[in-house]
Formats: sequence, structure tokens, C-alpha cells
Amino acid sequence: MITRRGQWVAAALSRLLAWSLLGFLFLPLLVVIPVSLTDHDYLSLPENGISWQHFTALFDWDTGWLPSILTSAGVGIACSAVATTLGVAFAVGAWAVGGWWPSVMRIVLLSPLIVPPIIYGVGMVKLWGRLSLLDTYTGVVIVHVMLALPLVVLAVSASLSNLDPRMVYAARSLGARPMRVMATIVLPNILPAIATGAAFAFVVSWDEITVTLLITGRAVVTLPRRMWTSIADAVDPSLAAVATLLLVLTVVAIIIFPPTSKENTKP
Repeated sequence: MITRRGQWVAAALSRLLAWSLLGFLFLPLLVVIPVSLTDHDYLSLPENGISWQHFTALFDWDTGWLPSILTSAGVGIACSAVATTLGVAFAVGAWAVGGWWPSVMRIVLLSPLIVPPIIYGVGMVKLWGRLSLLDTYTGVVIVHVMLALPLVVLAVSASLSNLDPRMVYAARSLGARPMRVMATIVLPNILPAIATGAAFAFVVSWDEITVTLLITGRAVVTLPRRMWTSIADAVDPSLAAVATLLLVLTVVAIIIFPPTSKENTKP
């Protein structure tokens, strides 16, 4: 039988292990903060004082960082809008109709999560070359939509699985048309899942690098591609400034929109 002291020790060890793992994961990320403030033109810690020159370089159009940031933001917003629209339409249609074909289509839609990105990218290079979509914004957005669509479908489908179909049956029995049922019952109940899917789609587009490297050249330069080029050509301290900026924005987003959990309460 475990004593109270043993329970306390086990809980303390569990917390220590959890914080150790978090420190192992996140402390290396904090190294980029002092590096981004270096007064040198290469990656190093500040020696003669901190300098903001690498942050100001991010907003200088000639350095190429600002165009890449705007390109990634525009592609991410377009990808999120298209992927969310298609994903919600498919998930709701499959939920409403049922049958064997939604399962088959779901496997097809989830294939980008199964196929390695490099293989997927090589196939897209061949296809996009024949369709003249290489190094175009349209081609990049379509590829990002294909990669983000499975996450939207999964998020919305999970929410629809918790929706009681009797609510829809009751509304239809009272004379509500399908579009009214969709607008007043289905969409309000899955709105959090739609927002989650849209956020996932934007993040997938924002971070995608493997396929983007294969299908883009000089015309379309996203932020991940610009960071890759910075590492390959010359390690620019502005890279650390970008990482610091993204880290700060992530922390701010978590503070403003903290994750919430519903506790199950018994009457």
C-alpha cells in the first residue's frame, strides 16, 4: 500500500520529470534571443552591447525579409480560407449523407499525411511543370491547401461526431429548410472546430518548406524558403531575429487565447 509520503514523492518526481522535459525542449529556443541582439554580422552572443540592427533589417524591403513575411502571410491566409471552406463542406456532407463513399474519400484526403513530403513534392514538380504552375502563387496555394485540408477535415469531423443528429431531425420536422438548419444548428455547434481547422491550415502553410522548395524558384519566396536560403548561403543574424519575433508572437497568442478545457461536472 502506497503511503501519503510515497504519493508525495511520486508526484514531485513526476513534476520534476515534466519540467525537465519542457526545459530540454524550450531552453534551446531561448538561446536565439541574445543571439538576435548581437552587434556582429554573424551568429554570436553580444560582446560590446546589444544591437537592434537585425530586427530593423527585417522591416527593410531591400533585405528580402519583409517581402517573404508578407508572401507567407498572404499564402497562409488564402490557404486557410480555401482549405477551411472545402474541409467544412466535405465534413458536413459526409456526416449528413453517410455511406461508404465518404470513408473512401476521407482516405484520399488524408493521403498527404501518409505520403512523405519529399515524395509528394517530386510528384507535384512533375504535375505542376506540365500545368505551368511552377514558381507561381496559385501553384503554392493549391499545394498548401492539399497539405492543410486533412487537418481541417479531421477537426470538423471530430466535432460533428459529437453533434446529436436528432437536433437536425427535429428542425426538419418543424419545416426548416436545409440551409436554415445548416446556418442555425450545424454551423454554430461546430464553429470552434472550424476556427481550429482554419488555424491549423494557416500554421501548416506558414511552416511548409519541403514541397515549397521543390516547386518555387525566384518569383515566390516564402519565409521558410528565405530562412533556408539564409542558412545555405550565409548565416545571417537576422535569422535569429526572425525566430525571436515568431517566438514572442507565439507566446503573446497563447496568453491572449489560452487553451481552455471543460471540466465534467455531475449534477
